[in-house]
Formats: sequence, C-alpha cells, structure tokens
Amino acid sequence: MDAMSSISTENAEALAVGPAVVARPAARFSSRRAYAQTFAATAAIRCLGVVSGVMAARLLGPAGRGELAVIIFLPMLLVPFGELELPRSLAYEVSRVEEVPRGVMATSFWLAAGLGLALAGLLAGLLPLVLPGGASRWFMVYLPATLITATLLGSDQGRGRFGRFSALLALPGALYLAGIVAAWASGHVSPGAFAAGLLVATLVVCGVRTQMDWGALSPRLADWTTARRLLQRGWSFYLPTVASIALYRADMFILVRLAPNEAIGLYAVAQAIALGQIGAVNPFVQVGFSAVAGETDAGRALKTLARHFRLAQLAVMGVGLVAAAATPWLVRLMFGAQFAGAVTTAYLLIGATVVWGMEQVLEQGLRAAGHPRPGIVSNLLGLGVLVGAGVPACVHYGIVGLAAAALGAQVLNLAVLIGFCVVGAKMSPSQLWAFNGSHLKELRSSGALAMEQVYAGARRFGWGARP
Repeated sequence: MDAMSSISTENAEALAVGPAVVARPAARFSSRRAYAQTFAATAAIRCLGVVSGVMAARLLGPAGRGELAVIIFLPMLLVPFGELELPRSLAYEVSRVEEVPRGVMATSFWLAAGLGLALAGLLAGLLPLVLPGGASRWFMVYLPATLITATLLGSDQGRGRFGRFSALLALPGALYLAGIVAAWASGHVSPGAFAAGLLVATLVVCGVRTQMDWGALSPRLADWTTARRLLQRGWSFYLPTVASIALYRADMFILVRLAPNEAIGLYAVAQAIALGQIGAVNPFVQVGFSAVAGETDAGRALKTLARHFRLAQLAVMGVGLVAAAATPWLVRLMFGAQFAGAVTTAYLLIGATVVWGMEQVLEQGLRAAGHPRPGIVSNLLGLGVLVGAGVPACVHYGIVGLAAAALGAQVLNLAVLIGFCVVGAKMSPSQLWAFNGSHLKELRSSGALAMEQVYAGARRFGWGARP
C-alpha cells in the first residue's frame, strides 16, 4: 500500500473504529523539547547500562556473567525480528489523525500480545535444541511484555508525547539496577536472580504503560480491518529493518569463519568502542520519524525529513570525532596494551557507525514519508559490497580489511538513499547538507535544553541537592 496516497482512506477507517481515547493537540510537538527529552533518556539509559553491566560482571564473575547472557540473549535478540515493526506502524497511524480511536489502541495491544506469546511459545519449544536443559524457559515471558510496551510506546511517539515516551524508555534500566542492588544486599547473587530482576522490571513497565490506556483496551478485542492495515504497513517497514540488521551484523559472521580467535578478540574490542556512539542517533530516529509521519503533505514531509537529517549529521559526526580522538586512550585504559592492534580497526568502524547513523535517520524518515523501498535496496546493495569485498579483504588484510569493507558498504548505503532523495524525490542537494551556522545554533540549543532536562530530573530525585 502506498502510504502517502492512502492518508484520507486510513483516517476515515480509523475514525470509524470507535470513540476517541485521547485527542492530539492541534499544534505539532516541539522538536527541540522532544530532542531534549530523548537525549536525556538516552544519557540515562547509557549510564544505567554501564553501572548495571559493571555490577553484574563484578558480582557474578566471568562464568556467572556468561550464564546470565545465555538466559537473556535469545529473547532479547528476537525482539526486533518479532515485533514486525508494529510500533512504527502504530506511530504512523496515530500521527495522521486528530483523535486516536479506542479501537486502534485495543487492536495494537492484542496484536503485540499475540506476537509476543507466539514468539515465546516458539522459542520455549526450540530452546532445548539450542541450549540443552531449558533452564531459562521462564524468561520467555520477556517477549510479550516487551512487545506490548514497545507497541504502546509507539502510540506515544506518534502523538508526540516524548516526555512520557522517554521516561518509560529509561525506567526498565533503573528498575533492573535496583533489582541488582537488592539481590546484592540480600545475599542472593546469582545469574537467575539478576535475570529475574530484569524480567520483573520489564513486567512492571509493561503494566504501567498498559494501565495508562486501560480504559481503551479493557472492553475491546482486535478489529481485523485495523489489524490488517497495521500489519501491512508494519511489513513494509519490516523488510528494510531486516535488511539493515543483516548489513550491520554480517561482518561478524564473515569474521568467525575466516579469522583466528585473537583477531576476533581485537575486532570485538574495536566494535565495542564504535558501538558506544549509537545512542547519539536514537533521538533523531525517534523524533524524526514522528515529525515526518505527522505531515500529510508530501512536500512538507520531505522538508521535515531534510531538517532532521541535517541535525543528525552534526550530532553523529561530532560524537564520532570525539570517539575517534579518544580511541587510543580507551583501548589502553579499558582493555590493555595487548589490544593496541584494534585501534586502526576501531577508526574504520567508528566511521562506519557514523555513516550508519545518518543512514538510519534518512531511511526511517523516508519510511515515514511513504517510501520504504529505497531502504531495502540500499541495505541489500551494501550487504552485497560487504560480502563481496569483505571476504577477500579479510583474507588478505585481516580485520582492517573487513572494517574497511564495512565502511564502504555503509557509504554506498547512504549514497543510494541520498541519490533517491535527489533524483526520485526531487529534493535539492543543499537541503541535505548540514554545515551552516543556523543548524549548528539549533543543535547547540537542543543540547543545552537536554542538559537542563537531565539536571531537573536529578534534582527531583534529590541528586545534586545541597545538604
């Protein structure tokens, strides 16, 4: 279905489903405030993740930390594959109507619950074949809880409620950290206890978010016309997502087949440093998608996309330069001198991650503007370059050659999307160029507001207050 040509039909169908649960404000949300809130949430998530990760590693030790990873790895890995892009489909749906119908909310809830339960049942049945013993079957409950939360948060994203959206994104990490501290204080330190803490945190957030719309959810079942529309749109979004994941992860599959263990270890260190900057792009993906999806005029949608893409360029390039400058120091301090051989590879992977971040913002925005196919084509072409050039490069030049192929694949990916914008969507190249004074000033303003939001949140919890 062409999303841009079916706006009026979808709106009519959606409004016919039932009475509204909540009205969207007539004015669009403030992008600057939305960026501040999502940047604050990203910073909180990163900090909580570092603290909980360090505590889990130190309290459990290498063997226990590995057992925890075994318990949680497969369910967490399946989430992006199993949700079928339903959250983004719902975000698009609710961004296009003045009032959000109760039937749309109920249908999306039951779809998410059904997908999650189906995935959990499938994984629980296959788990003994993958991990004999099936000790972590109980953790499969994580799947329906996470899918429900993610889908309902998609409605917040579409409505422009980024304050609530951001707070609920950060809440699971805070509750998980509290669970680790509680287990430590009570003397119940074990991989199972930590996994249970993560599951409880996920269930609590799912319950909180479900309760917020319970009046729209409780008396209704799924409407099949709405369900079909949500799934069809989600599927059109899902194909580029799968292609993107395949491109972003294919280097490790090549590496483990061709490289010795020492080289894999060096590449993993370089990749860990490069991946640390991913948080910089998430707010632009979340806010940009909602802003573009809310524009019912095709021309305005593309102008909005260009604006958010320009801001994202400045942010991800800035973070990438900082990461590159700190790489030699980070390698020595965090991993030791024996990993010095990872520095050059880290530079290349940082560049690949910077380009990937810009590509994500542009590709997600094109989906929201009704153009999901360019993302499929660009990611598949990039995957072809990574496999075609990466295999011989890894054989002849080792991990540096593979990292260079990964960078080249991401550059081609982004170039194809920009080419579509210029040739297919008739956008001016200057619309996609970020480096002028007004854009730098806007980014600085958003960054300052984000810091104010972080500080205000800390003061509410009593942190930083004077005794």
